Amino acid sequence: MRLRADSGMLGAMADADGEAIDPGYLPDYSEDGVDLSLIRWTLSLSPLERLQFLEDRINGILEIRERNAGK
Repeated sequence: MRLRADSGMLGAMADADGEAIDPGYLPDYSEDGVDLSLIRWTLSLSPLERLQFLEDRINGILEIRERNAGK
């Protein structure tokens, strides 16, 4: 079964035939250990929300580096 993001509903999942899939039945990790729940969460965000999230993480890292440089 191939999965695709349904652009009609934020974060909704559908199979290749367009049938809705209950996220409770989807595995959290792939066979090789990839965190699929994190990928689904990221895909549920709008492009602007993804950018804001990443910018917040970058700013946090830069703040930590700045604090560590003073030690």
